Amino acid sequence: MDHRYAVEMQGEVHAPREAVWPLLSSAEGLARWLDGAEFQATVGAAVRLRMADATAVGTVLAVDPPQHVSFTLDWEGDPLGRPSVVALDAIDHGGLTHVTLRHVGLPGGRRHELHEALWRHWFPRLLRAAAEGSHPVPAGDRS
Repeated sequence: MDHRYAVEMQGEVHAPREAVWPLLSSAEGLARWLDGAEFQATVGAAVRLRMADATAVGTVLAVDPPQHVSFTLDWEGDPLGRPSVVALDAIDHGGLTHVTLRHVGLPGGRRHELHEALWRHWFPRLLRAAAEGSHPVPAGDRS
């Protein structure tokens, strides 16, 4: 897979990783920051994500709770013409969770620019959903 054309977004939220993980790995959680989702965190499961007027489809490739999930992604009605993969990671960082989204294997040119704009819209929604759903956890209660 050609990784030259990729999008990567990173951010930190004041939320425990256990609170962020469902936003990355469940249909209900993904639907809190996307417009809709059919998703099961099982390798080989079908993925269907609704983002505005577009529907993305794919297959879950890897799941490592509560840190990593990745899946293939292509567009119904307007395929990319090459395989692409989205990886979402939640890394425990003291009282914060560091969240990374990587979308690799994108075609160059306008399609890459469109995906950069797409994730610049949706990724902040993920961070807001994580921040809104968090509850302060005393340092002594973290595991």
